Amino acid sequence: MARLAGVSVPTASRALNGGVRGAQSGSPELRQRVADAARALGYSVNPAAQATKDGRSRTVALLVSDIDDFGSATMISGVMHAAEKRGVSVAVRTTRDDPLREHELLNQLRGERHRAVIIATSRTTDTHRETALARQLDTLVEQGTRVVVVGDSALDFPSVTVDNREAARLLADGLASAGLRRFAILSAPSSEITARDRVEGFLAGLAEHDITVPRADIVHRAFSRDGGYAAVRALEGRLEQFEVLAAMSDAMAVGAIARLRQVGIDTPHEIEVTGFDHVPMLGDVLPRFSTVEVPLEAFGEAALSLCLDEDEVAASTRIALRAVPIVRGVPVRRR
Repeated sequence: MARLAGVSVPTASRALNGGVRGAQSGSPELRQRVADAARALGYSVNPAAQATKDGRSRTVALLVSDIDDFGSATMISGVMHAAEKRGVSVAVRTTRDDPLREHELLNQLRGERHRAVIIATSRTTDTHRETALARQLDTLVEQGTRVVVVGDSALDFPSVTVDNREAARLLADGLASAGLRRFAILSAPSSEITARDRVEGFLAGLAEHDITVPRADIVHRAFSRDGGYAAVRALEGRLEQFEVLAAMSDAMAVGAIARLRQVGIDTPHEIEVTGFDHVPMLGDVLPRFSTVEVPLEAFGEAALSLCLDEDEVAASTRIALRAVPIVRGVPVRRR
């Protein structure tokens, strides 16, 4: 077949089986020549043989905190699309934000021999937990598995990040510039790095307008629909004090809106609820919704490029994606 296509055997193999670049291996013209030769000779790829090549499966493992979360679902989609282009499959595991389950899952992954593991879980300021995780990831690397982390953390591995703090500052600045003054903040516990950065950035943006948010008006619950619902319940009895409930995730915003409607408060006319992540469906039903567009699907392409497209990637390698604040449906320009 290689002779018929006019290429070397390794080149023909990469064109048919993908190599680490999947469908992007070789030029389109070269791949077409090899495919035509394979068809002429009646050759087809043996998936079983490919799965055991080099003793490592053609899969990438993706760890997320919550598979039902809107943001996680969008990120999973991005990883799967990027993996499909490279001819690999994705095995998704959910930790449910439980450190013990996280530990057990990583132990399982050691035996599954994935080509790469992407950690897209909520990283924390808990030194003991992060150190234990780093040890497990080091073991995976020693076994030949690439490791990439999505989001800011203290972990010493290649990462894909977004500047949550600056995006939150710009969102707060835009809302305050629109004349809003009375805010409550709904966020995950500050031990989660993403939650901490978003809240700190949002408070900094309000401070530029001499607006402060008392500690009692910052409610910490899970980054989920149920967390947003519970956060509003914690504020009941004094909801009339606020013009804006600033949820630090779109999932929390959905729960907050649901509870406000249950208690007869019209949103956004009586209280405006904002989010963070920009889940597409929310933009469809709430065209003037204020949020931050985090390129969740783009995380997949960036993470897979670090996992599979280079022979070696330094631990310090960091791909920084841009988040775009949206105030009442209008993107905010950085200044």
